[in-house]
Amino acid sequence: MTDTETVDVLVIGSGAGALTSAVTCAKAGLKVLVTEKADKFGGTTATSGGVLWVPGSRHSQALGQKLGVADDLADDGARVRSYLRHETGNCFDEARIEAYLTYAPRMVEFLEDQTEVKFYPMEFPDYHPEAEGGSTIRSIGTMDYDAGKMGDLMKTLKGELPQTLFMGLAIGSTLEMKQFLAAGRSPKAMAYVIRRMARHFVDLAVKGSSQRIVRGRALIARLAKTAHDMGVPFWLNAPAQRLIAENGRVVGAEIMRDGRRVTVRARHAVVLGAGGFPRDKARRAGNYQGHAAVMEPVTPAPVTNVGDGIRMAEAVGAQFNANLLQPAAWLPTSKLSDARDQNGVWPHLTDRNKPGFIMVLSDGKRFANESAPYHDIVPAMLEAFQSRGTERAYLIGDDRAIRRWGMGFVRPFPIPKGRYLKNGYLTRADTPEELARKLNIDPAGLAATIRDFSLHARDGRDPEFGRGESIYDRYQGDENHAPNPALGPLDKGPYYAVRIYPGEIGTYKGLKTDENSRVIGQGDQVIEGLYAAGNDQANVFGGSYPGAGATIGPAVTFGWIAGRDIARRAGVAVPGGD
Repeated sequence: MTDTETVDVLVIGSGAGALTSAVTCAKAGLKVLVTEKADKFGGTTATSGGVLWVPGSRHSQALGQKLGVADDLADDGARVRSYLRHETGNCFDEARIEAYLTYAPRMVEFLEDQTEVKFYPMEFPDYHPEAEGGSTIRSIGTMDYDAGKMGDLMKTLKGELPQTLFMGLAIGSTLEMKQFLAAGRSPKAMAYVIRRMARHFVDLAVKGSSQRIVRGRALIARLAKTAHDMGVPFWLNAPAQRLIAENGRVVGAEIMRDGRRVTVRARHAVVLGAGGFPRDKARRAGNYQGHAAVMEPVTPAPVTNVGDGIRMAEAVGAQFNANLLQPAAWLPTSKLSDARDQNGVWPHLTDRNKPGFIMVLSDGKRFANESAPYHDIVPAMLEAFQSRGTERAYLIGDDRAIRRWGMGFVRPFPIPKGRYLKNGYLTRADTPEELARKLNIDPAGLAATIRDFSLHARDGRDPEFGRGESIYDRYQGDENHAPNPALGPLDKGPYYAVRIYPGEIGTYKGLKTDENSRVIGQGDQVIEGLYAAGNDQANVFGGSYPGAGATIGPAVTFGWIAGRDIARRAGVAVPGGD
């Protein structure tokens, strides 16, 4: 038996792009339904950093004035356009990039003025700041949120990756992270951590859980609270089965809910925000390069992100855009031996950037600048795998580095590391040669690499890969380490290693869309009534990664653009004005 529901807009997925579309349409007075395949809402965004890359936002302008840095509106956007042309190369999509640069700042104003969402400015370098037009003021972070405001929504809000929590506490901003990492050697930082943990334990005792929602989870919480207050229902455990098309227009979808097939009719539009295809092995095999195309995924992306939205769209004639610089937003990862899902995977965002670490292949030699942006590290790894005949890479640090920064799942001193030595995640040895033999890599090669790297690192140089020369490298390093924040010798045994994999945050290849987020079908004709946001939509930056927040920024912006276009075509007031 099939039930039928009728709404104005059906949103499939519950990440930031999907929820922004839902909120925008609801603000226009349209009846919206959000469906989610998982048992919690939040998608990939909920476990992200909650950062958006938005050139010319009100926050970037204010920070630029404070720091004396040129903002992107003072020169009519010439600087950011030059930078994006450098980043995207032959994949520069002028219509969509112009839409992004025009509407992203307005999206920020809309969300802050009309919803629960609030942001803060970040002084954070673009990922290639030395390129023409590079900057340090384009990223914005999401303000923390109070769990007490969520009510029953807290029960179904997706949690942080448990492996990234500290005794159940989710660490917020980059500044707070630095305090936690420094606690083992700084009395001031330790005092901060003690105060923060005391508040956390009081919340646990009184409220039963931490009351501070941070980062990407805070962005989802703020969007969800706004949607909930406007009466938008969320159907969880409700996977979409197929789109319904009539006379070339998408008019709804079939949804499984409580074991029953429900036909949801959408008067105006269906928005796909199902998270891309990082867990779709078949599509990975046809679109990823090298070892990444055939390996088991080692990614923090949700296990539910298997390409449902893209497949459903293709079934009604949508085009899949594979013409991008990279198929995914790459990220070096590691995993526990018994990993079954994203909870057993560690995203190596910061440890490899610190003094006292290097990355090597099975020949014991380095293959890249370890402090480079994560999106740059993995393509270099895959190319080195192919050229040097291996599928193994390792992150290696000495005792001083591990005690100070930790390594993946291993926490800094004084947190014990014995369990990771026992379960095989972490390997330890007194000398580089002994470590190499345990890892089955070339002992002489590793010893020579560590010796030569350390010799130059003491002087703050890396002749081989130029590590520490970029503003980005130095920002991600240790500001208290001289002469170069990104470089330090590996000369204090014992030595430790963790195997590294070519992972990803999410996929970049996706559905071809126009500047209004409408899905493009065969013959480059728009499929009426069908929109895509988030990772279901092909990356606007052509598969490049210009700066922190360059995945969530487009997701939210094109989610907002989709909502506005739907409202305009429905003949109702357009949220945020024309």
